[in-house]
Amino acid sequence: MKQIQKGWWKHLAPREIVPLRGEVQALLEKYMTGSAGAEWFKVANREGGVFRVRHGQKVPVFHVVFVRGRPPFVAPPQVVKPGHRCVGRATPLVGGELNPDELVLEPEIRVELVTDPEFIAASAQGRTKIDEATVLQPSLIFTCPARLLVAPRHSPDRSFVLYQHIFGSGGNYPIDGYFYVGVTQRSWQKRWAEHRRGIDSGSQLLFHRKFREELQQGRVTYINHKVMAVTDDLEKLYASEEWLVEEHWHDGRRLNMIPGGKSGLRYLRENGLLGQRIVPLPDERDEIVATWLEQHPRKGLPAPWVAERWRDNEWAVAQICGREGRLSVSQVRAIRALSKDYCAAEIAARIGAKNDAQVQRVIDGETYTRVD
Repeated sequence: MKQIQKGWWKHLAPREIVPLRGEVQALLEKYMTGSAGAEWFKVANREGGVFRVRHGQKVPVFHVVFVRGRPPFVAPPQVVKPGHRCVGRATPLVGGELNPDELVLEPEIRVELVTDPEFIAASAQGRTKIDEATVLQPSLIFTCPARLLVAPRHSPDRSFVLYQHIFGSGGNYPIDGYFYVGVTQRSWQKRWAEHRRGIDSGSQLLFHRKFREELQQGRVTYINHKVMAVTDDLEKLYASEEWLVEEHWHDGRRLNMIPGGKSGLRYLRENGLLGQRIVPLPDERDEIVATWLEQHPRKGLPAPWVAERWRDNEWAVAQICGREGRLSVSQVRAIRALSKDYCAAEIAARIGAKNDAQVQRVIDGETYTRVD
């Protein structure tokens, strides 16, 4: 079988988890001796390979847990539940239109390092319940599409990374907590170190402030660093970030203060935070926003200029519908009118949509909600 690539593992995994590659590899090889593991690995090796899953079916994640004083073990697979936080696109590989309760999920590798004494004691005693407020060392979790580790296509030195930082406690473990989406041309670990300095120094970025508040209230028992994609094409990276943030824009757990990708740059320029001819690196946008917040403190609104813009429905609709590949206002209205009599596939053919799924999301009220 293919090995977890050492160079990519070192590039993407947190430094505390890097030394654990050999043990993860050994457990992975054992996992693949079963039919479920063999199928998981087959899909993970295929470019664009995904699973099409429904509520109640297993999430395709190979999850290894390291607890001090115990051998590492593979955690039982979770099942998809209503409200599972996921933004996934239908691809030609899954075939057909997605049902309302279906998700498209990539095979992932997840490694969890448990270091808090309360967690360790509970594990040794077989306890499943603890007082989470007593946890002082949140469990460190690293999640990554398996393909990036076993069948990478790019070079670590010339790649951009799209990532999420997810944190929380209790029932939102391990992926349903508060989250921040970011991109970097360096390692995400360096960006995380910079975020932690901002958190500790009192930064007013929403991500930093919410993390600080939840930590002080004893509501952070895990921190999940999730790599979403790796590419050597900055345009594709910006497009993916923009789409990911936009699809989560109305999610109360989202901690990004501006849209992603080039829409974020447009926000900065239109509100005077960035010169028209200045093109910041992906890593520099947070610093621009943080500086503005320091210079324009307004209690109650972490980013009032964003909120004011989005209250202007005409402006918001122009942002949502004005980009290439998006539905126009007239197409959205046509979908809603036609959905009374036609299925998504028929509507897509009539109005010239990209695919059936794009139409179905409008029918389900998941996208283009600002269009009257």
